[in-house]
Amino acid sequence: MHGRRTKQAAVSWAAAYSRAYTYRLQSAEQRRSLSELYNRMEKKPAAKNTKKDGVEGLPGPSISAIPRPKIHFQKIEPSAGSKQQAREPNQQLKNPKAAADEYIAKLPKSKWNGEKTWARFSQLPRESLARLRDIDVNRTLANIRGADKTLAQGERAVATTTTLNRMLEVFEKTKQAGVVPDKYTYQELIAINVDLLNFDYAHEWLDKMVQQGITPTIRPYRTILKGYGATAGMLDNARRFWQEIKTKLAAGQIAADDSSEPMRSIDMPTYTCYIAAEAKAGDFAKVVGVLEEMEQAGITPDITVRNTILDGIVRHRGLDAGLREAELMAESGYGLNGYSYAPLLNAAISEQRHDDIRALLAAAAAKNIVPAVHTIRRVPFDPFETLEIMSGLQSSHQVRLYNALIETAMRTNDFGRVLQLIDHLRQRGVAANVVTYTLLLDALNKAGRLEQAKSMFAKVFNGGELKPDTYIYSIMIDACGRQGDVRSMLWFKNDMQRQGLAVSEPIYNSVLSALARWRHGNLQAVMVVADELERAKPAVRPTCRTFSAIFAAAAAQAQTRTLGAGELEFVRSWYRHASDRYYVAKDSFVYFMALSAFIGARCLPDAMAVFADMLRDYERNRLVADGFVRKPNRMLDLMKLALGQQEFGAALEIWNHWLQLRLPPVPKAAELALFACDQMGQPDMARAIIYGLLTPDASPSAGSVFCPQIVDESVLGLYMAAMIKHGQFDELLPALRLWAGVATKEELLVPKRQLSESTVSKIVRLLRRSKHPEAPALIGQLLTLVDEHFPEATPI
Repeated sequence: MHGRRTKQAAVSWAAAYSRAYTYRLQSAEQRRSLSELYNRMEKKPAAKNTKKDGVEGLPGPSISAIPRPKIHFQKIEPSAGSKQQAREPNQQLKNPKAAADEYIAKLPKSKWNGEKTWARFSQLPRESLARLRDIDVNRTLANIRGADKTLAQGERAVATTTTLNRMLEVFEKTKQAGVVPDKYTYQELIAINVDLLNFDYAHEWLDKMVQQGITPTIRPYRTILKGYGATAGMLDNARRFWQEIKTKLAAGQIAADDSSEPMRSIDMPTYTCYIAAEAKAGDFAKVVGVLEEMEQAGITPDITVRNTILDGIVRHRGLDAGLREAELMAESGYGLNGYSYAPLLNAAISEQRHDDIRALLAAAAAKNIVPAVHTIRRVPFDPFETLEIMSGLQSSHQVRLYNALIETAMRTNDFGRVLQLIDHLRQRGVAANVVTYTLLLDALNKAGRLEQAKSMFAKVFNGGELKPDTYIYSIMIDACGRQGDVRSMLWFKNDMQRQGLAVSEPIYNSVLSALARWRHGNLQAVMVVADELERAKPAVRPTCRTFSAIFAAAAAQAQTRTLGAGELEFVRSWYRHASDRYYVAKDSFVYFMALSAFIGARCLPDAMAVFADMLRDYERNRLVADGFVRKPNRMLDLMKLALGQQEFGAALEIWNHWLQLRLPPVPKAAELALFACDQMGQPDMARAIIYGLLTPDASPSAGSVFCPQIVDESVLGLYMAAMIKHGQFDELLPALRLWAGVATKEELLVPKRQLSESTVSKIVRLLRRSKHPEAPALIGQLLTLVDEHFPEATPI
């Protein structure tokens, strides 16, 4: 009996690990040697060794310089029913003339943001660039910079170095194609550098314009001057540049905006920029001197100039000086407007002068001026007192004040105050407008009172009192979707279409996101809505949120049942359309959800295709890996899927790129990588992984990075078992010394190690079963080392 128990205890630990990580291999022959099985797979005909759908092998360096078998996948091909549909955009792109004509036709009509414009420009073939005109290049640069203020709200992003690099690439590519830049081209490049405070580069582009023989207009000079004035510590630069403008103007080196003739004198906007710089710095003697220059030039300062001076006076001399300046403005015939009252009110609020606040609010009401929401929010009075002070507003303007007060209450989540203001509005007989009810419905929904919001909608809009607009429907649809009321959500969407309103992209996104969460992902319903989005007139442009919702629905559905062939083809086609039809630059969440969908559907080739695309985008935009940084288990699932389908080389490629992405690895990933090396019969590759993780000077290209904290006891045990299995007995003691932090080659800062008696006993049993002639001596050396550094782990 004792011998029987000893024999059972001596079962190969490496084999136990193999059984733990092998998901689909059941026969005893397969368990005996997975590396042999892998070799037999490589000897099979190519047709049997490939998947039905697949992608080419992942790019990038190998795990190490040690040669190993490669796994090659076939490229994913769309089904017969969707081949023509997926090929149409690419056919146009292959024809340079058609691609250029389409781009030129759509550029001035569509409201593309910077991302959309850049994506469309990047898809143009090189031969198409020669067909672009200078006006097309200038519009492209303006869209990428975000200069078009008519774009949808929220789409005008702050300028970044990425924006600058894209504009420079557009400039260089079109110039090489033969498109000659004009003054507007250089103005855009100067403007983006000023936005980024790269004033030296802005001057360089101004000089390049002159070197090309183009006489600059006053616009680029004004842009640089305005940038100097708005930047702290740049007043001296602004003054020098102001004198430079005067010198070049006198020499006839500056052209007028609307002609090529030399500009005769400085115009009002340029004077305003310089006055703003001096007023912001508080040098009002200089401001007076500039005003005298304007008077000599026959230019009368407008209200914008006087408001700029008023803002500087209030900023540096306080409210009293500002009030005196405002009186002088009124005496000189300047009617105060909202920009005049804003600095005065803000100063009165900051100085806590309540009487002056009341007087300014009343004076603004007498002129039917409603302060901005950010000013109303700072007013230290009760909202109803503010309404009483500004009771002089005309009825048509009172509703604007109510709306500002309601929005202020919503910003502080005071939904009870919102309802009180609505009751007060009705008692005063003020006619609420669509904006008022939009704010009210939004407040009710954010307070979780969806049923009350639906009742309010029915009472106000179904009775014909007002007609709901797209934004109101968007609020109701989004609120119903977030609270899981899918039936009401679809009713609002259908009612919107009955009213003749077009369903916009945010509404489709809300519906798709709600369906993705409903009943663990209703993929069939998502497919119906997505098909409606594709056929919508006017056309609706999907965004990253659209694709994320579709892939999230597929991922959720795959957790409850196997996806059908049609559903898989639907997900594949939408993933393809993101780039070749809709030109959407995928973000981190799109990649994350697409990978989740294909992993859930157990489609390794498609998952690897998504992973490969993410790697390519990572070279240009490192933010695409954010989702994997927050949730590294998704890449772990991809490695498990590869191992489960016996694609050990693919699992090692994932590990390699995991490290290249500088994502924090986890111990389980190291175990999976070692297991893949074991099954491929590559102990040297396993050694490279372990030594790379434990050695500070290891580089990612060598297959690992220094990350000793993830090499825990389990990882070490698996590595030593694999070395024993493959006869690499000389690797045991050096690996244990390195892991313990007592290596002699380098001084390693490794965390405190904990080794258990169970792990040591298993290693000893494996050595005894190996029947190697040096096993007894090696066991003695191993126990001596363990007793020296881990006495609590020494077997009794």
